[in-house]
Amino acid sequence: MKRIVGLLFLCMMTVTLFACGKDQASDNDVLKLLEDYKTAQYNIKDPLNPPSGTEIGEKVKGYFTEEEYEKQMANRVFQIAPEIAKVSNRSIKLENVNLKKTKDNKDGTIDYDYTLKLKFYDDESSEVIEKKGQLTVEGHKITRDWEDHTPIKK
Repeated sequence: MKRIVGLLFLCMMTVTLFACGKDQASDNDVLKLLEDYKTAQYNIKDPLNPPSGTEIGEKVKGYFTEEEYEKQMANRVFQIAPEIAKVSNRSIKLENVNLKKTKDNKDGTIDYDYTLKLKFYDDESSEVIEKKGQLTVEGHKITRDWEDHTPIKK
């Protein structure tokens, strides 16, 4: 009987450990999350007919907590890339993402710094611009995304 109780206890502990471990995303998971999200946010193939900020917002909604998504939508963050593409008549493509973990917070969130390399191009030329930002994640959701205001030539 003791053996069965001990085995059940061991099984419950194992399940608990695996369940707790899945809540926290690895740095590679966060990099993939950031790459997928920023690709959806920035890649604009047809500058004359870009997606709207609302369309981009719908594509990226699942990457955010509800509160952060509402904040990003209220600040019209997702309208920036389509507007720049349209005004400059250049396509935009995310070329590269670098991510650096900066802090494990007491509330279970993790802070990161990131650098994006965005390629602005048309048939005649291309230019790569670096944008720096900060990201906070909780599990597999973004709770904060901030980018510097790097001037982008139109």
